[in-house]
Amino acid sequence: PKKKRGTKEGQKNRRAEGEGRMLAPFRNRFDQIFDEMMAIEPVRHPTPVPTMALDLAETEEDFKIRVDVPGVAKEDVTLDVTRDRTLVIKAERKYEKEEKDEHYHRVERSYGNATRTVRLPETADVDNTTAKIDNGVLEITVAKTTPPKTTSRIAIA
Repeated sequence: PKKKRGTKEGQKNRRAEGEGRMLAPFRNRFDQIFDEMMAIEPVRHPTPVPTMALDLAETEEDFKIRVDVPGVAKEDVTLDVTRDRTLVIKAERKYEKEEKDEHYHRVERSYGNATRTVRLPETADVDNTTAKIDNGVLEITVAKTTPPKTTSRIAIA
């Protein structure tokens, strides 16, 4: 379509074309920088801990709980037992990697939290519990106590 000279519409179009020519070198350089950034290989880092795989086992002496916590430091795991005998396992993963080159500076961060709960039976001796982390596996050992009597008779005075 032919542009009409002297009209407001024609003036707007000519002005936009002029501005486009002036900004073209900047746009081209911006596109080049963006293409260079996209060519950089992304850093492979552990994913956040959405859930923790958990195994439960019972022996004659104790209860064993194994929880997968890959990439989580011992200091970032907490174990609590509530009044109703619920074991609460919390893990937080913190990951940060920094790369510097003469043309760029990049910092990759990843954070994630996960919580699992396990209801402990009455025979669990929560005061005699141990835990350790080895190769990304948290192993919790809860000793057993003698089971409580099912009923107790109370004498009336």
